[in-house]
Amino acid sequence: MLIVPKVSQMMFFHLKTDEVEDSLMEFKSRVADENEDSLFIEFPIETVTGKVKRLHVGDILSAHFITTTGVKHFFETHVTNVILGEFPLVELARPSQDNMTSIQRRNFFRVMTEVDIAVRDEKGQQLIFKTDDISGGGISFIIDRHIHFEAAEKLNCWVLLPHRNGTIEHSNFIGEVLRLKELETGRKIVMMKFDEIVETERQRIIRFLFEKQIELRER
Repeated sequence: MLIVPKVSQMMFFHLKTDEVEDSLMEFKSRVADENEDSLFIEFPIETVTGKVKRLHVGDILSAHFITTTGVKHFFETHVTNVILGEFPLVELARPSQDNMTSIQRRNFFRVMTEVDIAVRDEKGQQLIFKTDDISGGGISFIIDRHIHFEAAEKLNCWVLLPHRNGTIEHSNFIGEVLRLKELETGRKIVMMKFDEIVETERQRIIRFLFEKQIELRER
């Protein structure tokens, strides 16, 4: 059974746009009504400033909501109509199963993807590597055989998050090395969990992973 946000439930979203400033803003809105084809939401507001955001037909939203059991559901949708009047509403296409991803609050899905990650170790040395996979709880990256990190070592990291619309984000966190795995080539995979990460940085990573999952489904 497909779970969608219920009437009176709050949902959050980012606009998928070439305008970098708009794509980084988070908005929230309450679901006012629904039918078989659509969700109807109140005019959204920006979560930081509280300013009302006017949406337009065709706008694409990367959205999520959280159920009472703590499961977070991510989906993409688009604006199909803007209804003006005494109680203005925005009509959204009802999400399908194909573009819905659900995760437990602490059970993060993992995506194999190669992006740049800058790492600064405890000695202040900074190097750039390629990721092997990313999740909302940690990252694995590839290092050459002559480089070594110790288990439990803390690394200050910046990971590059390129989006389909051309915008590029960076997420910063402190990672803790869990273990290293040697490959047949002699290179090694460093497996690392997020030790210190601001929740907004984690959500930025999860949005990127959700977009990657949709790309994989479209192939």
